Amino acid sequence: MQALVLTASIQVPTNASGVARKDARLRLDDYRQALAFYTSLVGRGLDRIVFAENTGADLSLLRELTAENGTSSSVDFLTFDGNGFPPNYGRCYGEATILDEVMRHKSCSQLPEDTIYWKSTGRYQVKNLQKMMDTMPRGAHLYCDMRRRGGRRWADMRFMSWTRKGYNEFLAGIAPSLREDTRNYRPGEEALFDLLEERFSVSLLEHARSFTREPLIDGIRAFDNKNWSSGRQKIVYYIRSLQRRFLHRVFV
Repeated sequence: MQALVLTASIQVPTNASGVARKDARLRLDDYRQALAFYTSLVGRGLDRIVFAENTGADLSLLRELTAENGTSSSVDFLTFDGNGFPPNYGRCYGEATILDEVMRHKSCSQLPEDTIYWKSTGRYQVKNLQKMMDTMPRGAHLYCDMRRRGGRRWADMRFMSWTRKGYNEFLAGIAPSLREDTRNYRPGEEALFDLLEERFSVSLLEHARSFTREPLIDGIRAFDNKNWSSGRQKIVYYIRSLQRRFLHRVFV
């Protein structure tokens, strides 16, 4: 079974740093468009969707969408008040707390043990999700993308995959380690890189730390309102696609 977890925060605090896209109406429409895309894949490689929102927002519009396109029985909605932490803890902290809530919830805890979970930031559409699923390394309990660039070490939290064993081994309870308000400030993605390296070094579970394909992500970035699949980012996508094809890793 293949399940997709979509993380969401519709009502962003006005004092959230590094977030330009704060209008709840715009964000809700982003989530609606992404959910419409992903529900079109149900029955075509994707079996279940869990939409998890951490600001207690009204999800009626999204529920109506699944009722209209006949996918309501395959989509679980989880909304809770989980965004009360200080904004300077950072987005990665919030994402990690959502994921812990999702994996504890009955919508996931009752799924078969061998379920493969895919996670995407809920406003983004991974246009080649089916190809990403088809090319996941066999036996990997965590499938993520870790990169080095100019001395920086970065683990991408926009999109990744795991099994339940992999989540418990590598990702469960990591939120405190990703806080960005620490004395030695650094982005949560850099902290995640080091944390995963440490956990990989002592684990016997198989994992893959670089995607075999470049995910084609479409959606408006929260920090600058630009689209991931246009302009310079489109060029970056093609460069990384070639690197993965011929070098099997991304180095930029």
